[in-house]
Amino acid sequence: MKRTCLSGLAIIALISWTATGAALGQTAKSINVGDVAPIAADWPHFVATEKKLYGREGIDPQVTYVGNVADTVRQMVGGSFEIAVSTFDTALRAIGNGADAVLIAGVVIKYPYSIMTAPNVTSVADLAGKHIVLPFKKDLLTVVWDRWVREQGMRPQDIDQVYDGATPNRFAALSSGAVQAALLGQPFDFRAAQQGYKKLLDIGSYAKDYGFLTLIARPKWLAENSITARAYLRALAAAVDWIYDPANREEAVAILARGTKLDPAFAALTYDYYVNDLHPFSRKLAIPDTIVQHTVSTLLELGDITGDDV
Repeated sequence: MKRTCLSGLAIIALISWTATGAALGQTAKSINVGDVAPIAADWPHFVATEKKLYGREGIDPQVTYVGNVADTVRQMVGGSFEIAVSTFDTALRAIGNGADAVLIAGVVIKYPYSIMTAPNVTSVADLAGKHIVLPFKKDLLTVVWDRWVREQGMRPQDIDQVYDGATPNRFAALSSGAVQAALLGQPFDFRAAQQGYKKLLDIGSYAKDYGFLTLIARPKWLAENSITARAYLRALAAAVDWIYDPANREEAVAILARGTKLDPAFAALTYDYYVNDLHPFSRKLAIPDTIVQHTVSTLLELGDITGDDV
């Protein structure tokens, strides 16, 4: 695990910020990218597309949403995607178990998630015997939720957990009444709040030592397509800088609303939360060492990787 992770960090140093953009008139290079769902965490991609930052770099990412982060990793390793969007824990778990992949960028380095509950739930004790929808059983977000529940004096098994890897699907489960609590990212948690649901836990404030989304790729593809990889990461990094520029607020909100197909009012709330409070996107797509260290430590505790892997 350690050798693989360090090689991934070394690769990002090579592919991210050297070389220049593509020459004018050059045919755009297609990249197949696997992602989960079009949520606010994909904001840099939406911006890079609409502001033609990809085109400026001579690339044309083709994003496929597969609905589950484990599938993005599996399909990338299998060759269906060149680059996959993954949670840090899913990526490091796969790498630790022999997957031919490396981390190449940190995109969302804080958890932009909330636990939203039915209006009659005022404390975690009110969820006893009820249903909560989480990403999947061994997702780090589920682990974080379980820890918080224990800190509140309850056992996680007293709350019936069901799983779905995509925020839009979890929102649908909550709003339909199929579950009484759901892990939601923005802008879906704001929409739930407008409908009368309550925020029980802000994951970003509670789990400060963990990150959310990373990008991974196969070393062989990176070696053979280093110019393309550099261009892709430069475009995303430029999009992050653009989002964080207050002068772009109005346009950034509109782009997010279009990308997530939600009301601009929720996109505006998301902008203010991200830019003024959370700061979830990583400048220069850097991967903080602390995120890797804490994630690896947690995977060791869970038994998902062993000391031999590290």
